[in-house]
Amino acid sequence: MAALATIQAFNENEGPIGRGKVRASNKLYQGAMLARHTDGYLVVFSTGLFFAGHCLETVDNSSGSSGDLWASYRRGTYYGTVPVFSSATIANIGDPVWASNDNHNSLTLTDPGTTLTTTDLVGYVHNIDDQGNVVVKFISRLN
Repeated sequence: MAALATIQAFNENEGPIGRGKVRASNKLYQGAMLARHTDGYLVVFSTGLFFAGHCLETVDNSSGSSGDLWASYRRGTYYGTVPVFSSATIANIGDPVWASNDNHNSLTLTDPGTTLTTTDLVGYVHNIDDQGNVVVKFISRLN
């Protein structure tokens, strides 16, 4: 292909906000961690799936067919506060953060093997806020 010789329009499609079709039998809550199922549909994050981001709205496709509804989600690299583990201190800044479901974050990898079937790396401890909550630098693996 030849190099450009004239101006070409560039339109950014989605940037840090993704949109995807929701798989059947899934209710995605606002703020929940998401994954893409092997069939390409968005699902509630669970073990054995790769982290895709956080849901920006509640979408209930629990009685619909796959693809009936769409969900918007935050993807890429971003920061978020996680209040679920209080044992973290400033000594944990930089440590990996693991998850096993849509609302569980931990500083402990529970599967020491190479398959990572029980937890997935979702980011790193960035800071501890004034209330003691963990600020995580999330890094989604699938967009």
